[in-house]
Amino acid sequence: MSKGVMTYLPPHDGHPGMEITWAADCREAFDQGVKLAQTWLDNARSGWLWAVMIAERDLLPCAIERRAFEVGFLSRIHQRMWSHLRCGEQAEIYTAGDCFGHRKTLTLAEARCQG
Repeated sequence: MSKGVMTYLPPHDGHPGMEITWAADCREAFDQGVKLAQTWLDNARSGWLWAVMIAERDLLPCAIERRAFEVGFLSRIHQRMWSHLRCGEQAEIYTAGDCFGHRKTLTLAEARCQG
């Protein structure tokens, strides 16, 4: 009986990675999903997220590979979303004011994440 094949999502944007065990070797499809999501994130989010994912996913031959692709793709998007949430939490901490009692309101675009 097979123990399955492990895929690994590396940590990114300050969010931890994860391991997933599949019944079949889905590493290539999973990695393709992660890479496509990163490409979408790096290219000023050109095109609709769902359309980009579906167009590439549907090229895969079997259901388990399509599922692995989806998991890889959405996991990478998840990491980026959580990194922005963390930035928002840190921005609130830094808007309390300085030692002279001055306050400044930062937008999320101005906040810098150090994580």
